[in-house]
Amino acid sequence: MLVKSFLSWMDEAPARDRAEAATVLAEAWLIGALGEDTPESVEAALTSVLDDPSPMVRRALALAFAESPDAPRPLVLGLAADQPEVSAALVARSPLLTEADLVDLATTGERMALVAIAMRQDVSLAVAQALIRRRDADCAFVLVGNAASDIAEEDLLVLIETFGHLPKFRSAVQARPDLPVTARHALMLRTAEGLGHFVTEGGFLPGGRKARLLDDTLQSGTVALARQSAGQISRFVTHLRARAQLTPALLLRSVLGGDLAFITHALADLCALPATRVAALLRGRSDASIIVLLRRAGLPAFAEPVLAAAIIAAARLPAGEGQAEFSLPVLRAAQGACIDVSGEEGVRLMAMLRRFEAQTLREESRARAESLRQDLRQEKAELLTLSLPEDAHDLLRLGGFDAEGERLVGEIVRIQPEAAQPKRRILRERGLILDEPIPDLATVIAEWKAELDARPATVPVFLPAPTQKPGRSRAA
Repeated sequence: MLVKSFLSWMDEAPARDRAEAATVLAEAWLIGALGEDTPESVEAALTSVLDDPSPMVRRALALAFAESPDAPRPLVLGLAADQPEVSAALVARSPLLTEADLVDLATTGERMALVAIAMRQDVSLAVAQALIRRRDADCAFVLVGNAASDIAEEDLLVLIETFGHLPKFRSAVQARPDLPVTARHALMLRTAEGLGHFVTEGGFLPGGRKARLLDDTLQSGTVALARQSAGQISRFVTHLRARAQLTPALLLRSVLGGDLAFITHALADLCALPATRVAALLRGRSDASIIVLLRRAGLPAFAEPVLAAAIIAAARLPAGEGQAEFSLPVLRAAQGACIDVSGEEGVRLMAMLRRFEAQTLREESRARAESLRQDLRQEKAELLTLSLPEDAHDLLRLGGFDAEGERLVGEIVRIQPEAAQPKRRILRERGLILDEPIPDLATVIAEWKAELDARPATVPVFLPAPTQKPGRSRAA
């Protein structure tokens, strides 16, 4: 009876009523309330909805079956292959769609269908690869923003290479959990590339200066990423070498901070040696062994003495150092070795090292100045903890406190009166009674006259004592 009534209704009712009828019949199927009708007849009636001319009716059926594991699988597959306006919700949520189904849909589907697949909570490696092959920006953005999607490292690098010029895409990748260091490095490169175009086209920096600034920034960022990803250094080195980014300048930059971990794995990769063996050679501080190792790695001859001197100086640093961008002892050791490098290479190396030294000294000066500022703030904060009366605001101004400091006095007096008692007592002992009223001038003069009257009559100390005239005694 239910099936016959449904089919009769579907032949005559408008699209909105047909959509409601399809939803009711689908819910009856899911809860098993079929009455006298068999499951086969109900499924046949629901299958007829796939041929309904109105997308509204087909979409209503897709929504009814979207999250149910008990929906008829043939109907789910039919609805998934419908136009995206009908199938999107079902494709994004249906548990009946297998990996093979999703790969097939990703291969042939339209943009909205691709986005729906990328939103699923079970995007496997195969499904992600099928989506990535479509090279759709919206789909890629949703895919990397879906923390549940399983994306291989190489596929992630392909996505960054393809869509890394889009700021919103870079932000979505950056927010992914457990982002590999290779992907972070690729993001850094794409960000620097976009920033370089902006700086040059905007006329902020000339081309030569921009190139040097970008090189310094990228090398500094690469070394910082390597230090933050100690467990991934070997894979990171392989990634850099495959992309011709493992340069002598980068190796020298990594050593100038005093950390030998990066160059250890880099030389191990370049020389096809175990990292433990390379680490032992570098820590041995032997010029000859290090030079042989650098030569085997294929580094330029002019860089060998400078790198060797920097490595030896870094190995001599005390434990715990070597975490800053540059270490002055290592820099100066490299400068000493650079003197023996002839030609243009030696001049350029020395100029670069001098620039790094000046940068390090400036940063140390800034840190020292900031430390002094912190000490001054601490001293002012300690003074402000005194319980001062309102009449002491003039003293605060003379002492260099601004209006904000004066405002804090009232709050400190109100909030910490008991804590300030010992310090107030100390001030009294030193004669600085700041919490008593200041007398007027007439009172001060009266007290002064009273003190004079109370003194004994004596010879003023500023008058000379009487003396005898020459040649006459007191008796005479």
